[in-house]
Amino acid sequence: TAFKQLFTDEIQQQDEFVNDCTIDTDLEILIPDTYVENITERLSLYNRLDNCANEEDLKTLHNEMQDRFGSIPPQVEDLFLTVRIRKIAIQLGFERLVLKDKILKCYFISKPDSPFFESAIFQNILQYIQTALRNAQLKQTGKFCILTVDDMNDMEQLHQFLQKMSNTISLKK
Repeated sequence: TAFKQLFTDEIQQQDEFVNDCTIDTDLEILIPDTYVENITERLSLYNRLDNCANEEDLKTLHNEMQDRFGSIPPQVEDLFLTVRIRKIAIQLGFERLVLKDKILKCYFISKPDSPFFESAIFQNILQYIQTALRNAQLKQTGKFCILTVDDMNDMEQLHQFLQKMSNTISLKK
């Protein structure tokens, strides 16, 4: 068992197939200078937002910003959603999300030989796509496996979509 404990950390790390997910969108997701005028302050808030480890951290920062700067504009609410979306996307094995012209493209891990594609997570996602999604298709483009979803209007809808997918596939473990 001592031998097994040595490798427990490494085995757990292998379960996290993706370390980060970039999100590219044509939506306006930012802290407007009309909301926080000082650029140093804005950069600090972006940094703090990026370093929120969990939902509690996000809520604390959200409340603090509301107290300091007033009612939070929609672009900033979307920024908070983006952090939540990134966390779910990473768990689902997405390296990149692109939301443009109401079309969402979810890029899976770019290494075709990744053990991710043999994992229960990926198998459950495939099953979910086939059984629960009407407006989605999976495509192989070069080394990329891309899930495309139509009629994705905003970050709130994207967050709900990923949350539902995550909840559904995690029930199947």
